[in-house]
Formats: sequence, structure tokens, C-alpha cells
Amino acid sequence: MTPATQLAAGLATALASEKKSAEVTDWAGRIGWLVGLALFVVLVYWLMREGWKWRGTLQSDLPELPSAPDEPGTARLTTTGRYHGSTTAGQWLDRIVAHGLGTRSRAELTLTDAGLDVRRPGAADFFVP
Repeated sequence: MTPATQLAAGLATALASEKKSAEVTDWAGRIGWLVGLALFVVLVYWLMREGWKWRGTLQSDLPELPSAPDEPGTARLTTTGRYHGSTTAGQWLDRIVAHGLGTRSRAELTLTDAGLDVRRPGAADFFVP
């Protein structure tokens, strides 16, 4: 054997004998980072919720939604879908949250001569004349 192959064989033997992982020694630091990250995520979600409630307060002056008439007429079209939200005219990122219009939900739509009746299970229903 040449000296280079002897050295390579010695290194391979030395590396093979050390088959254990490096030990984690700073558990307190890791747990501290995890708790700090969890607190940060909770803070962000709380701030988002407060912003949503504040937007509802700012939009509270919007008029009440019209209710469906007692005799809407015959249904021209009935379908189901998903209601995602309403926005202000010309501002497609400005969502309306007042009167429950910001709540995403399933929707059952019925089009009549009087208008569009939107039934939303788990959220407020409304009527578009």
C-alpha cells in the first residue's frame, strides 16, 4: 500500500468509529426561541383580528341591508356557490365587513323578478334588489 491509500484507509476507519450525532446542549435557548416565535404568531393574529373589528366599526354607518320581499315571485335561476365578500366601488381591495358582509360562507342564490336573494348558512342573509 502506498502512504496515500494508508492515510485514506486510516481516515475512513476513524470516521466510521465515530458514528454518533452532535449533542444538543442549549435546550433552554431552543425552547426560548420556540416560545418567542409562538408569542409573535399569536400577537400577529390578535392584531389582525383587532384590525378587522376596527374596519367594522368604521363601516358601521352603512345602511342596513334590505330584506327579501314576502312575495318575491317565481325563481328564474337557483344555484349554489361560495360568497367571498363585497368591496367598495372602484376599490377592489377595500372589503366591506359591516353587517356580516365580510364573512366567507357557502351561498344559495335565487334570482327572481324582484332581485337576487342570497341565503348563507352560518352568516347573515341579504337581498339585492
